Amino acid sequence: MDNSLSRAADNAAKITLLETLLLDCKDAVAAVKDELKNDPNTKNRTAGGPLTSLQQLLSYLMHIRLTRTIQRNLLMVESAQATLSDKNEGGEGRRTRPQDLTRLFEIILQNYCELQQLPGLEDDMKYQQEIDTKIKAYRAFRCFYIAQSLVGLRRWREGMALYQRAEQYVKEALGASNATAALDNKLRSDLQNLKRDIEGQVFSAHAHSVLEGEGQDEDGIAQLGTKASYKSKKPLCDRLGEYREDPSLTSRMPNVYKLPPEMRPIPCKPLFFDLAFNFVEFPSLDDKIEAAAGGKKGGAGLTGFVKGLWGWGGSAKK
Repeated sequence: MDNSLSRAADNAAKITLLETLLLDCKDAVAAVKDELKNDPNTKNRTAGGPLTSLQQLLSYLMHIRLTRTIQRNLLMVESAQATLSDKNEGGEGRRTRPQDLTRLFEIILQNYCELQQLPGLEDDMKYQQEIDTKIKAYRAFRCFYIAQSLVGLRRWREGMALYQRAEQYVKEALGASNATAALDNKLRSDLQNLKRDIEGQVFSAHAHSVLEGEGQDEDGIAQLGTKASYKSKKPLCDRLGEYREDPSLTSRMPNVYKLPPEMRPIPCKPLFFDLAFNFVEFPSLDDKIEAAAGGKKGGAGLTGFVKGLWGWGGSAKK
């Protein structure tokens, strides 16, 4: 496989060769796992005891699969980094984002964590320390591209914090006692270049944060006369008499009016008495209604009904 990779024309051809090998490894691992299910020595093995030959073979195949997966992902990282640099130079093709590189480094870190957990290698301290050093190195790259994503969102403080964390990981990886054995020449060179890039990006992010702070008023709005325009915390209805360049007004979520509106006191309305009126028990008027079917007496009964209803009668006053 190494000879085939050395003769490959470009990274795409190398990735194709590695993916073919990974498929073969997957089939081999599945075959060994099927054998392990029927192996009586595996069932009788005590926890912490020596591995059987099939278990050692499985660990060996898993190690090959994980290391080749890391190798393939690193080739994908190189291609993505080249595309990312071409984008800044006006290159054509698919535009790579820092988030894409962050995801690739996250997968690489997961593969290294699986390498640490392979059966039979838990007690190998030299092996575990080498993996720890490589994990610190690739954590530095992951933090750097996360910071790049945050800086692209104008979140300068979070970006500077992650740049500093990436720089700390670089120092720990290069300053490890086993750095010479754990890190190859290419990885050490990439870490040195990353350290220089971090220094420049920290100064750039700090300068942008200072300029943004000077160009805003107390409400976080860009002051007039500044080149940048930032989102205002005030809704448009509260600043109709002020001119502000707010690009969010043309977006899908314009800051026009605060919903739901804030609670505010209003004049008291006797809602309680309006509702209580439905539950008032009035005196019975059946005797007056049934006293006469019509005429004056009926009219008097109706008049008495109205007087009793509105409180005109003497009994009602009492």
